[in-house]
Amino acid sequence: MNTGSNKKSALVGYGFDDDLMRSVKGDESLKDSVYNRERTHNIVDKNIDDLMEVILFLLLSTGIYRIVIGLNNGEIKTSSVFDPFNVEIHLAEDLLVPDYVFNHFGMISLDEKEALIKRYYLMLEHDPAFEYLSEEWQEAFHQRNQGMKQLTDENELRYIVEHIPALRNLDGYYLRSAVINLFNSTISMSFNCDGTQIMSHKKFREFIEEYV
Repeated sequence: MNTGSNKKSALVGYGFDDDLMRSVKGDESLKDSVYNRERTHNIVDKNIDDLMEVILFLLLSTGIYRIVIGLNNGEIKTSSVFDPFNVEIHLAEDLLVPDYVFNHFGMISLDEKEALIKRYYLMLEHDPAFEYLSEEWQEAFHQRNQGMKQLTDENELRYIVEHIPALRNLDGYYLRSAVINLFNSTISMSFNCDGTQIMSHKKFREFIEEYV
């Protein structure tokens, strides 16, 4: 294990990076066979605009701070500030039913969600277990909690969700799944070629303008 000063940081770690834009290559055999694999449209494709409206509502108006959108299989994984260590799994078809949404997700504004996350970290800073972390990590957590002024930019978030259908409908290389995280303002997108694009919310518009 390298413990020197040149240790490598995580691609997405405890810091925030507005300039993050990285690609991760997947299985080359899947990339080479992209045009030989016939695409089948599913319930997500048939209802994608309505589903994206629900996704945006969950991120802006409920406790959800992280969501994994399985566009190929209709599996939606959510993480909520009301149950931060749990991951719920929903079917896309269920999220299209208003009663299901209002029965399963607690309402909270984006600003209140940000404040609650900061209080969680403040509690951690005062818990004995916080001492298990290195001094560097403790200081990074402290600075991040003090300096976090906005959970995410609402306009950037809207732009991301509104353009997911366009990425799903690309010829050849289409979007297979997306992970949207409000806390560190990142989005990770996996495509049918098995490649992944990871970027900050701020860089997403640049990505769209270049590739769509």
